[in-house]
Amino acid sequence: MSRRLLLVALCILLSAVSVSAENVESNVHGPVGSFLNLLVNDPFIPLFLSLGFGHLFARLKFGSFALNTTAATLFIALVMSALVYLSSGLHFAVPDIVQTISLTLFLYAVGLRVGPQFLTGLRLEGFHLIILTVITATLNFLLNFLGAKLVGLAPGFAAGMISGGYNVTAAMGVATDAVNRGVYHVPSGITSEQVVANIAAGYSLTYIFSLLGIVLLITHLPSLFGYDPVKTARESEKRLGVSDVPLPGTSQAFRTGLIPADIRVFQLANTQFAGCRVHEVFERFDTPVLRLTRSGEVIPLITNPRLEIDDLLTVSGQLNKLLGNGQSLGPEVADEDARQLDFDQAEIVVTKPEFVGKTLQEFHLSGPGYGLRVRAIFHLGHEMPLLPQTKLQKHDVVRVIGLAESVNRATQALGQSVRPTDTTQLVTLSLGAVAGYMVGLISFPVAGIPIGLGAPAGAIIGGIVVATVRTLNPRFGGPVPEATRSFMENIGLDTFVAALGLNVAPNLVKILGQGRSVLWVVVVGMIAALVPPVVAWLVGLYVFKMDPIFLAGAVAGSRSSTTAMKAMQDEAKSAVPAYGYPVPYTLSAVIVLIFGYLAMVLY
Repeated sequence: MSRRLLLVALCILLSAVSVSAENVESNVHGPVGSFLNLLVNDPFIPLFLSLGFGHLFARLKFGSFALNTTAATLFIALVMSALVYLSSGLHFAVPDIVQTISLTLFLYAVGLRVGPQFLTGLRLEGFHLIILTVITATLNFLLNFLGAKLVGLAPGFAAGMISGGYNVTAAMGVATDAVNRGVYHVPSGITSEQVVANIAAGYSLTYIFSLLGIVLLITHLPSLFGYDPVKTARESEKRLGVSDVPLPGTSQAFRTGLIPADIRVFQLANTQFAGCRVHEVFERFDTPVLRLTRSGEVIPLITNPRLEIDDLLTVSGQLNKLLGNGQSLGPEVADEDARQLDFDQAEIVVTKPEFVGKTLQEFHLSGPGYGLRVRAIFHLGHEMPLLPQTKLQKHDVVRVIGLAESVNRATQALGQSVRPTDTTQLVTLSLGAVAGYMVGLISFPVAGIPIGLGAPAGAIIGGIVVATVRTLNPRFGGPVPEATRSFMENIGLDTFVAALGLNVAPNLVKILGQGRSVLWVVVVGMIAALVPPVVAWLVGLYVFKMDPIFLAGAVAGSRSSTTAMKAMQDEAKSAVPAYGYPVPYTLSAVIVLIFGYLAMVLY
């Protein structure tokens, strides 16, 4: 069984039952009727039933085939809504605010994820991304407009098909407005109400089928051209400079274990070290003493105390150094109490002038650097080499790990620090999403067409800005742990498609019973929705020589399909598709408005 067969099965199901859709009578009596009324009157129940059963359905495999969670959730929501409508005549009505919130959360979370890599992708492929978007949108317009003319579809369908294929509802709005304001002159034999109805019908049909189609297409494009998605994505990450070292300000920055090296305990027996200061051991062996235990008591290291015979020295470092240098101190002992150390880690932003211009070696040998391991240094969001001569500059981010007291001492000496946490800073999360959303609402009328980013594009840009600023200064806005961000991304998109499926299935069932026009809308709409992305893919791959996984995300963006981009991320097990997505997505939202308007006034 293939994904194509599943799509056909859905079409057959809705087509077979739609014959009687116009004659559906409400029959909501008895226990079954009461249960159906409960579902319809309380959208929370069907919404989360769709999510739960959708994710269960995604676990099923038919041979080597399985749906991703988003497509499975949409499928379950469509079937549930259609069956409830056909059996009782009842409609689900999930409030629009649910879709607005869920889609905004998803896109904002994507922005937080891609952050600085988006700017890298724009810098590397900005011109190519613009060209691919123009190619996709222009071909979509021509195929829909000329195809509708060729098969004789009534006025309004072409504009609706463009809007639905891109899921840019505003395009349907400007086309409807052109009819209502008389910019489009309605021909004799048809009313303006019928034209508006055709716009809505073209939108609904094309949207549902193209949504499924573009997901299947985008996720299969790399493999169809001989690229293993997962393997190629790993190569793409290296090519795009996606380092294994997490960027500052992300929760992944602290994902590794706390213990930085091997921990050993030696009992001082070498009289050469008796009377020496603790720091002398570090200076001689480059092996810090992290704990000094004498007669069962812990001696504070802040005073740099002198060593005595039989002291227990807890040291840390590379194993070969410990075995060689440590044994010259005395025999190794198994003392678990002496091995119990309180480790901490932090990202420290260099703001104090005392260490600006100092080398990493100088910091390593200084008092504040004692007992610490520097894991990474970032300058303006870029990772710097960990070399002795690397100089610290103002606002550099130094990622360290070591004893809690050592981390505190380094923080006081260098500047300000950010610590690992599972707590989400809702101020940044909320205000960042609102700011991006409001920027997206700004539009300027051009020839009667409102031109702007759109709220969804604004949300993703808001996330990108917040993530980028945090790489420069991790203290900006507080933490957004990866678990929280990932949950926002997953629940946001799946909730959006669940609400969509529940709301549109009854209208889809009705439309499927309208005969020949419906067939041509589906055929022309699907051709116009799927052919342009393939052309854009070929141009990007063979003309522009673009990275295939990055390109797949760009093609999804040029088709304004967040679902396809997310599905490609799942397929490649990588965030690379999201790097190519925001620029085409934002640009396509503007271009499609223009083409939706032209498809109406020129028809």
